Amino acid sequence: MQLMGIVNATPDSFYDGNPQNNLDALLKKCADYVADGADILDIGGESTRPGATPVSAQEELARVLPLIQAAHEKWPNVPLSLDTVKIPVAAEGLKNGVTIINDVSGTPDLEMFSLVKKHNAQIVIMHSRGTPQTMQTLTRYEDLLGEIKEFLLQKISQAQSCGLSKEQIIIDVGFGFAKTREQNYTLLKHLADFKTLGVRLLVGLSRKTFLAQKRELPPKRKTQTLAAHLVALQNGADILRVHDVRDTRKIIDFYAELEAAK
Repeated sequence: MQLMGIVNATPDSFYDGNPQNNLDALLKKCADYVADGADILDIGGESTRPGATPVSAQEELARVLPLIQAAHEKWPNVPLSLDTVKIPVAAEGLKNGVTIINDVSGTPDLEMFSLVKKHNAQIVIMHSRGTPQTMQTLTRYEDLLGEIKEFLLQKISQAQSCGLSKEQIIIDVGFGFAKTREQNYTLLKHLADFKTLGVRLLVGLSRKTFLAQKRELPPKRKTQTLAAHLVALQNGADILRVHDVRDTRKIIDFYAELEAAK
């Protein structure tokens, strides 16, 4: 089980709120995450919350590249993940120390898979529909679990056709992306169904809207997030992508001890 800390180098993070594009502040966050037990740092320069405004590749690179370079120099043994859907951004990240591309588009094309193969890196393939502007209007499924599983199976096959091994492929069912509150809960309850796909499973639940009780804002969703993380571990999550690294590390360590108990 691995712990991935979310580092938003954006001015419009749904969680952090205030602009997060100051290099010193971002490096401090990375340092705190590493000290608190993060196994991976996931750096992103474009918000993917519902309704988020897209940015150009040039702007995204300006936000993330200095941080990637500085983080790779400071913590060379900590894997860096880059949360991007853009080929030029992914290419520069991979040249500068990134070893995981976290593509939330739902439709990584063959060029992205080939780029990851070229750099002997890994890729996270997430289920989604549409764009951040349209995804919440695309929540109709005839068979929620079956359709998501089939989608991911097809993407795994495409990635393998480009030369990626199963060890290089990570899947994400896409909590909050083109899913209603009820659908997200169904996915969490049946998460173990996706272990049959034979690749690692990343789960991104942290502070998401569907966890809110009585219209709570993101800072008030911590308790439900931590509870959901434990459920995800019980259902086979291999990587947890989180904001609350210190607290989630305690949950992971507790769960590992529990599993080891006779």
